[in-house]
Amino acid sequence: MSRRRLVPAAVLALVVPLLLSGCSGLKGTEGANFVTGDGSILEIDPADRGAPVELTGTSLDEEPIDLTDLRGRVVVLNVWASWCNPCRDEAPVLEAASKEVDAAFVGLLFKDQNLGAAAAFEREFGIDYPSVVDEGQVLALGKYAPTSPPSTYVLDKQGRVAAVVSGALTSGVTLEDLVTQAAGEGPTDG
Repeated sequence: MSRRRLVPAAVLALVVPLLLSGCSGLKGTEGANFVTGDGSILEIDPADRGAPVELTGTSLDEEPIDLTDLRGRVVVLNVWASWCNPCRDEAPVLEAASKEVDAAFVGLLFKDQNLGAAAAFEREFGIDYPSVVDEGQVLALGKYAPTSPPSTYVLDKQGRVAAVVSGALTSGVTLEDLVTQAAGEGPTDG
């Protein structure tokens, strides 16, 4: 007699949308071995933003990083990995924007066990802002936590998620507009 295994509802809730979105095979992921973002931008109304992102960790240079130290400034948090081809595509855009846009930039190294490759990635693209090595901190982004890199978050002056770019940034102007929007929302409450 054969036994049937029931699939938990939580697993179905994750798998069914992926299958329906066309990500059931490599063709649906454009040849990548992960689901890539489409560059869509989600802007969150200030009244609908959640709690401030609490993210601490150690940088690739073994320096402590705590996003609470950046409260009062808009923060651009880029989730990336050295093995991620779209991350390579957007790295020059982010590096240039970090020099031009009035915001603090922080990277979050996502599921990347090869810290040597990550450091080489930063050197190759001239990235000089710090990157936190992800040890579960990505969960601090709550319902906006990425499933794969790249993703870029604009945090308002209170540290709350104001905007999310899912996929590679293709324009520094887009990022500058999102930062300007978040910066123009008035002083922090804290």
